[in-house]
Order: sequence, then structure tokens, then C-alpha cells
Amino acid sequence: MKSHKFWLVVFSIWTILLSGAFSSIVGSPGILDWMRLDSLLSEKEKQIAGVESEIEHLKSESHLLESSAALQQREIRRVLGYAGKDELIFDFTANP
Repeated sequence: MKSHKFWLVVFSIWTILLSGAFSSIVGSPGILDWMRLDSLLSEKEKQIAGVESEIEHLKSESHLLESSAALQQREIRRVLGYAGKDELIFDFTANP
């Protein structure tokens, strides 16, 4: 009977140490840290996937701009605020 209690105490201490409840004292990470890091990994993988899709979109847009002079001119006019020869500009701002 005494040996059962001994092994129960040993198993309990081992379970507590494995959980990471005393990781600040013992210094070794446990299951709690693993779960936190696993969720952080999933979040970062989602961010990477979003950035990779944005990169692909920008690459295709860059390819279109490199291949079309008319598209380049239109984008330059849009960014700088100029109008082309055959473009009309409507000003809907209210004058006080």
C-alpha cells in the first residue's frame, strides 16, 4: 500500500512539472508553453499566407505595368493627379 502512495506522489510531481506550471522556477518549458507556441505558429503561418498572396497580386500587377505603356501612363496620371488629353474631370467639391 505504501508503494502505491509513493508512485502516486511521484506521478503527481512529474505531471505538474510536465504541465509547465513551475516553468519559471524549474526553467524547463512544459505543455502550457507548447500550446501557446503552437497557437502562435498557426497565427504566423496565416500571416505568411496572406503576405504571400499579396506578393503574388503585386507581382501580377507589376507585370501588367511593365508590359503596357498605356497602363503606365494612366497609373502615373492617377498618382500625380494629372488628366490625359481625352479625359474629363468632374469636381464635386462644394465651394463655400
